[in-house]
Amino acid sequence: ESIAEKAKADLDTMLGRDCKDAKVIDAAVVKLPQAVNWYSPGSYANMPDVRSSEIPNVYFAGDIVRSRHGSWSQEKAFVSGVEVANAILERRPNHGIIPLDPDEFHVALGRTAVSTFRRLLGGGDPKKGPSLVDFLWR
Repeated sequence: ESIAEKAKADLDTMLGRDCKDAKVIDAAVVKLPQAVNWYSPGSYANMPDVRSSEIPNVYFAGDIVRSRHGSWSQEKAFVSGVEVANAILERRPNHGIIPLDPDEFHVALGRTAVSTFRRLLGGGDPKKGPSLVDFLWR
């Protein structure tokens, strides 16, 4: 499945019948070197929440914000923007946000394998086990 076809299918899901009736007549995928953030293990804990815990009326949006949605990059930036709007309007945090589909089988299997591996090497605590980065950058 091409990236354009996947994007169209996701938009069909989000926007409904009007989008399903539309046809993609042109598409381009632009790949730019070094154009995506590189998150390091443990960096999630240092990301700010959507709402500042220190300053009232300060909100954060973008792909650097801690979110429970599971998306990254541009999608996460969009979702966190919706989360900020929901916080300002005092709506529930996930109002208007479509949940992600469950992980595909091979992704879920990989997550389980890595978690099991880390738990075994960490003496029962996956947080004490090595990460993939420990092997790549040694």
